[in-house]
Amino acid sequence: MARFLVFLALALVIISKKGALGAPPSCPTVTTQLAPCLSYIQGGGDPSVPCCTGINNIYELAKTKEDRVAICNCLKTAFTHAGNVNPTLVAQLPKKCGISFNMPPIDKNYDCNTISMY
Repeated sequence: MARFLVFLALALVIISKKGALGAPPSCPTVTTQLAPCLSYIQGGGDPSVPCCTGINNIYELAKTKEDRVAICNCLKTAFTHAGNVNPTLVAQLPKKCGISFNMPPIDKNYDCNTISMY
């Protein structure tokens, strides 16, 4: 019985650590990374180096589908407060920055639950 309780305690510690480490990225983290891209997604041109660094950091945060949905929802919320954001420019950001991942054309009506893993 004592061995079972030790095993159970260890399992709970492992699960709790995995849950904390596996939590989706926070909205403040995501929006801070995307902030340098605001002028680009509102008007075009070329994204700045800090913008591309932020996009790469967001890409690094998107490990799972849950992460990608959370990031998408954060961006969707941020974009509703940012004013005139062009969803086509949002989708082009990774390519413009030389990063190989697909970002959907997120706007206030985009359903983030439909986002794919790749």
